[in-house]
Amino acid sequence: MEDDTNLSRVFDEAFYSRPSNGWNSERARSRWSELEDWRYTIAGPLDAIVKKGGCQYVYARNDRYFAGVSDPESLRSRLLEWLAELAAKVEGFQPASAAEQGDIAYMRSRVAAMRSAIEQAIEAERRRWSAGK
Repeated sequence: MEDDTNLSRVFDEAFYSRPSNGWNSERARSRWSELEDWRYTIAGPLDAIVKKGGCQYVYARNDRYFAGVSDPESLRSRLLEWLAELAAKVEGFQPASAAEQGDIAYMRSRVAAMRSAIEQAIEAERRRWSAGK
């Protein structure tokens, strides 16, 4: 259960945390808000793994999000693909002040935390997948 508790903590930190002292600039806060759909798309399968112990629903879907996702490895690839796109959008934000430098550092830290959450959740999903065979 320690792994589950740690995964839940890592997930919450990656997807639900806010800057400890608030955003330094409205422009950066706005950029992060614009990326909300990306964050929710990535978070969906991870949330199922954390809260339900697995994300079996993604393997049966054949839609624009999960076509070709048939096992934990292909899910990991898809999530990392989406994360790379999110990271590129974060990097597209060009800080124009010291305050915005702090904000982009925060956004980058969330992207790194999301990668850690993906890796840990996929490891849990691999274990579930193997136990079901």
